[in-house]
Amino acid sequence: MIKFKSIILAGALVLPISGSSIALAHQDDLRLAITHTRAAVVAGRSNKPSVLVRHSTEALFYARDAQVDHPNIHIRKGISRLKEAIKFGNKRRSSATTIANRALQELERAPQ
Repeated sequence: MIKFKSIILAGALVLPISGSSIALAHQDDLRLAITHTRAAVVAGRSNKPSVLVRHSTEALFYARDAQVDHPNIHIRKGISRLKEAIKFGNKRRSSATTIANRALQELERAPQ
């Protein structure tokens, strides 16, 4: 019985891989990157640099995936800004919030 379920599960993981699924994955990755970047900005405005870094790191992960699926200048700039926000957030500098906000603006400009 367990082997049968494993085969079904493996089949389910293979089925979604198609052109339209890749486009949907890009949209989900970009949406998640934007969501985490917004959370990073809110954390920065609340003077919580460790939370800003955590959300910026999550956003960076999703933004990189979105960039792989559909390369775009705005996503690339957003990735660069997120890296910078993480760097300054780790140093507990208030400029990390401004930089995260710039990353958010770039990611929101990317076509979905």
